[in-house]
Amino acid sequence: MREKYSISFFSAVINLRKPAFVFFLLFCGINMQAQEQPLYDELLIDLKIPRLGTFEVPVAIIDQEAYLAVSSLFEILQLKIDSNESGKIFSGYVIDPANSFRINSVTSQLEVKDEVIELQSDDYVITPTTFYLRTGIFEKLFGLQVIFNFRSLSAELQTSLELPVVKQMRLESMRSSINRVKGVIEPDTLIRRDYPFFRAGMLDWGLITTQQTRGDNDNRLNLGLGTMIAGGETNLRLNYSTNIPLTSRNQFYQWKLVNNNSTYFKQITAGKIFTRSTSSLFAPVVGIQFSNSPVMNRRSFGTYTLSEFTEPRWTVELYVNNVLIDYTVADASGFYSFDIPLVYGNTSVDLRFYGPYGEERSEERNINIPYNFIPKNELEYTLSAGIVEDDENRKFSRLNLNYGLSNGITIGGGVEYLNGIDSGEVMPFLNTSARLGSNLLFSGEYTYGVKAEALLSYRSGSNFQVDLNYTNYDSDQTAVNYNYLEERKITLSSPIRTKFFTAFSRFSVNQVILPTTQFTTGQFLLSGLLFGVSTNLTTFGLFNQNALKPTVYTTLSQTYRLPYQFLFSPQIQYEYGSGRLTNTVLEFERAIFKRGFFNIAYENNFRRDAHTFEIGLRYNFNFAQTSLTSRIGNRNSSFVQSAQGSLLFDRNTQKLSGTRRNSVGKAGVTIYPFLDYNANGKRDAMEPLVSGLKLKSKPGNLSYNKEKTIIQISDLQPYRELILEIDPSSLDNIAWKIENSRIAIETLPNHYRKLEIPINVLGELSGMVFLKDKNKIEGQGRILINIYNSEKIKVTSVLSEGDGYFSYLGLKPGNYIAKIDEEQLNQLGFTSNPGKFSFDIEISEFGDIVDNLEFIIEAKKEEDQ
Repeated sequence: MREKYSISFFSAVINLRKPAFVFFLLFCGINMQAQEQPLYDELLIDLKIPRLGTFEVPVAIIDQEAYLAVSSLFEILQLKIDSNESGKIFSGYVIDPANSFRINSVTSQLEVKDEVIELQSDDYVITPTTFYLRTGIFEKLFGLQVIFNFRSLSAELQTSLELPVVKQMRLESMRSSINRVKGVIEPDTLIRRDYPFFRAGMLDWGLITTQQTRGDNDNRLNLGLGTMIAGGETNLRLNYSTNIPLTSRNQFYQWKLVNNNSTYFKQITAGKIFTRSTSSLFAPVVGIQFSNSPVMNRRSFGTYTLSEFTEPRWTVELYVNNVLIDYTVADASGFYSFDIPLVYGNTSVDLRFYGPYGEERSEERNINIPYNFIPKNELEYTLSAGIVEDDENRKFSRLNLNYGLSNGITIGGGVEYLNGIDSGEVMPFLNTSARLGSNLLFSGEYTYGVKAEALLSYRSGSNFQVDLNYTNYDSDQTAVNYNYLEERKITLSSPIRTKFFTAFSRFSVNQVILPTTQFTTGQFLLSGLLFGVSTNLTTFGLFNQNALKPTVYTTLSQTYRLPYQFLFSPQIQYEYGSGRLTNTVLEFERAIFKRGFFNIAYENNFRRDAHTFEIGLRYNFNFAQTSLTSRIGNRNSSFVQSAQGSLLFDRNTQKLSGTRRNSVGKAGVTIYPFLDYNANGKRDAMEPLVSGLKLKSKPGNLSYNKEKTIIQISDLQPYRELILEIDPSSLDNIAWKIENSRIAIETLPNHYRKLEIPINVLGELSGMVFLKDKNKIEGQGRILINIYNSEKIKVTSVLSEGDGYFSYLGLKPGNYIAKIDEEQLNQLGFTSNPGKFSFDIEISEFGDIVDNLEFIIEAKKEEDQ
């Protein structure tokens, strides 16, 4: 056992400054082992732990080798450790109870699992209060590698183990992410929305020109204007084409007022409204809509798989209730798939497509999810009424009610009206959605005189899913514009993971019964990565009882990543009936000029005897997307030029900026960090902006002004409580402090909301506490000094260090009083001179410093007692 020798000179140097202690040892070349007894000293060093930070741990140092305090290290890492009453025996385990250990300092033995290890005299150090182990022992027995740096008196811990404290942080982070998806947020500050009468904000524009050798040339202009009028979101879209008459039916205009805090009217929409109609509507509805359904994501209780086709390599964005949930890139055949979260309330799904070429840059599809769950004992409604913009200008209205019978069962009903329907203009309906166990969902709806439909969906823990759909139509109905009698559909889907490929598989059969015939379609699809190559294999079959033979063909599409950033995308289609290839496509694409893309392709349609050669170039500027495409074929040749972008106006900065993405309907935030001299939380004329502030969170697109004093965030989803996490370490001055670093602000569409972030400029207080004993005065530690503001409210307390020094950084400008804690003085039997110290923290850009406080304490005299 090593005995501890108290070396006052060493201790004094150590307490003064650690680097001085190290320099002294190196300079003088002191060899501790040369002493009569082994010499060591105890001190605190900084231990850096990845993902956790830096902690102070006690160590004993012998001849530039460190011994760490076992209990202190294990407590920091949250590893199990206990000791007996004498503090001589320690026991516990590392992560798993099977990895148990027992340290007996009396017998110098260490038991790990069933193995007993004899500790050598230089493996440990014992003091009356602490047991230390050499750093190499931690790595050998516990898998904790500690790298000690004698020059800086610091250490770093490295390990491949998932330590309990790290695991806890990971789980808390995951739970925090889950809470965000569920809409659970815990900000320090919440900035509520306002209802401006008018805000001019966003302008989308697009231009497409097409010239053809066979056919009419076409010029298209698209303009979108996004504003706020009377507190509501106002969106206007103009669609002009030289080949299509300019009519109201082809335009879009909508005013929408959202107030999630209202009980009865959370959404009021006027203009072009979206209806979940049972009737077939082939023209938009102009009218008004009321609803008490909130525009936000509520708690998710499951998922619904949606898979469809678009163009190859197009980007598809998934919006649920106007909130961007996910995005993906379609594979080589155009196939994409989403797991849509099912949330309480009406689930409105919107898909937006962004293509790589200019013909049609984006489109929107509204998809009705068959499941509609409402929280228990809540009632939600949607009332719509308007005029259908068809040739007859028919009147349309629909009332939909849903009630949460329980968290797993929702019942609903309503009525739909559409004049001009021969089978009945008034169509009442009933519906229900139910969770039949954790993996089984049921949805059903009956519309009087029109149809009855049901959907049953099962999803296993391995994501194997079965969907059964059945719809029965009334034979005399005319509301749905086709003469189906029945629809039957079964879909099986499952992920496939092997050593060589990962894929999504889907098999579906759809049968339609008509009065005089029936037809069945089947599809088998595999989409994924085969040996790292994006691959899609789809087989489709059409079977009609009136046809002589079925139509069955298979399409294989792939994308190869070649050297020099080339993408090669071949596609072939084979028809089994004719026993020949019916179509082939070969395409090469490469990124050029950092923001540009060049493509060349050849297509041969054997069925139509059509050959097409294509060459294209697209380039992305900061403010616009542009493309040039030429298609030359034996049947027709076309030349397409396109450009699109968006203009954004920020009334806070009075500046106009451009972007290549659509912005109408999107939200923005402009952040002004400033020095809050008077700590009133509002920016006054004398208070300057602060440059260089950074955000931990990365929402939307971030940009700074030239001086980096204003942060602008664009491309945000509206009507969301956006969490902004400020990085306090990005501030240049230690005296600058942000009181609330986690801010929630409700985003609003079509303009930038102004957010001022006050940064307090704090003052520093420091001084000394001396103990007077007869004619001797020396610094006294462990004395409590209380700080009071001008209203005599205690602001903080600070404890003097061993040499009597005390300091505190964190006082806002104002008048203060400092005095030694009276209760402590009475317990010690001391008096203080002076009894209190008045001082001022002045307003200063870099923080005021008061460093002349001195208290002298001494024992009370007999006449004072």
